[in-house]
Amino acid sequence: MTDPTPASSALPPLTAIIVTRNDRETVRAAIDSLLAQNYPSDLDIILALAPNTDGTGDLIAEIVAANPRIAVIDVSSSSLVVGLNEAIAAARTALIIRVDARAVFPPDYAAKAVRAMGRTGAAELIGVTTPVGATPFERAAARGIEHPLGLARDPLAQHAGEAQTQASTAHVIRRRTFIEAGLYDEEIRHGQGWQLSERLRDAGHTVWFSPELQYDYRPPSKTVQLTRSLFAEGLWRGEFARAFPDEKVLRFLLPSIVVIASILGFILGAIGFFGVIAGALGVASVVSLILFALLVLPAAYVLGVVVLAIAAMVRSTVRTGLWFALVLPFIHFSWGFGFIAGFVNLEGAADTVIVDFD
Repeated sequence: MTDPTPASSALPPLTAIIVTRNDRETVRAAIDSLLAQNYPSDLDIILALAPNTDGTGDLIAEIVAANPRIAVIDVSSSSLVVGLNEAIAAARTALIIRVDARAVFPPDYAAKAVRAMGRTGAAELIGVTTPVGATPFERAAARGIEHPLGLARDPLAQHAGEAQTQASTAHVIRRRTFIEAGLYDEEIRHGQGWQLSERLRDAGHTVWFSPELQYDYRPPSKTVQLTRSLFAEGLWRGEFARAFPDEKVLRFLLPSIVVIASILGFILGAIGFFGVIAGALGVASVVSLILFALLVLPAAYVLGVVVLAIAAMVRSTVRTGLWFALVLPFIHFSWGFGFIAGFVNLEGAADTVIVDFD
């Protein structure tokens, strides 16, 4: 069953949901961007507040006291999907905007989202997110995420225009359809959005990409947060690539190729190096030289990172460039190891990886 959604200027009431935990530095900007929406009908905001240790709860209490449009529900679990499910259940409108606690929306986002839902009849809409850093580290992370030799944009969400998509992170959802589909699966650790999207498609619903839906978000501000989030992302992407060996996911292989080539090049090159200095003779000497030559792979990678870091210094700041030299390998190896673990279905990877990003 599909909720009626008018495509005209008479837009229906709307709810925005935010799951927040330790987001004191960013959640106010996300809320402010919602309060500033040029939306001609009611726009309610539901905050699902998970256990936190950085004062996010105190900040939320302060914000809510000044804004009666905002409702807060306390979530006992630190799981993102538990918070999402409880917020969706608490909403009372047909359409819901899912808001990341690190996001900032343009003023016309809500109106565009609702009109797109009415035009397409989709169960969920997926748009374009752009990482924008506020610190040198975050700017370096954003550059690495966006760079063609980093992660680039999600190939599953690259279309010439509006189209059905296999991308996974819902930006706008139809509440009743999500509830009928069983909401997000709280038993799995990664790729819950993609798994729910698959259930929606199997039930005959449409998952739609709309390039006009765009917003900025701040990337992780610490190396540990970045590493964990990228490993988790790579993990489910690897599972996706194994289940759906489509040519569109070949772009996902770049970080994994970097990981494999660098590690094998270093190990085999080191073996060859010791063979050369040990004075290997005959065939062993030839093999040692060939293996020694493989050291060019990790050396070329390091050189490439240095060149890209210098370019980042020129285009941004010296501090951003220096952070970029550290961040890019973190991106490649964290995401790459995750992808490999997911692709080979490494037992226990999805259950043992830490997804508490604090």
